[in-house]
Amino acid sequence: MQAPSIPSSSTKHQFPPAWVAMIGTFSVFGLFRMLQPGRAPKAKNALRDDQAVLWDAHGSMRCGNPARSWRVLAEWLKSRGDQPEDYGWLFARMFDWEDGQVVSRLTEARVARLLILRRSTEVLDVVAQRLTADPHFRPCSAADTLSVAQIAARGGAARISRTLLSDFSARFPGDPRVSVSEALKRRLTQPAPARMRA
Repeated sequence: MQAPSIPSSSTKHQFPPAWVAMIGTFSVFGLFRMLQPGRAPKAKNALRDDQAVLWDAHGSMRCGNPARSWRVLAEWLKSRGDQPEDYGWLFARMFDWEDGQVVSRLTEARVARLLILRRSTEVLDVVAQRLTADPHFRPCSAADTLSVAQIAARGGAARISRTLLSDFSARFPGDPRVSVSEALKRRLTQPAPARMRA
């Protein structure tokens, strides 16, 4: 009877294939982390920088310098490519600012940007939200005000359209769009059956 053979030292310490695969996977992930060590902290630092801009703008507004506050926010938006999502990020964090002047400037710029991008539904949402907080809000230019009023009239938001047109001729005297705004205002004030027949 032959005695059992003693395994050689080379085969005694070999890993099963599953262990080899798992260690290889961890090594690959480790390699990626070594190649991109600053990825997660960079995102954290970017958020910290964004918050710092917001604090800077808020501090200027609280110190009675809304012009500087708006300039800080406008430069930040421009540096990030004037993206509508960045306007939304700011609005979500500025809703409780006591001074509505900076928020109104931001809303005016956001409306202008959304109109350029033809994002009509978002424009109406933004204007409706701002009018709820400040019934005297209006887009900054005659062209933007009339465009939003027309979008609102087509979209079934006649109240927004009438609000924007209520003082259009007083805000933009002599503007060639006054006659168009007056015609739209008359059409919106007609009784519903007459509009349906037209």
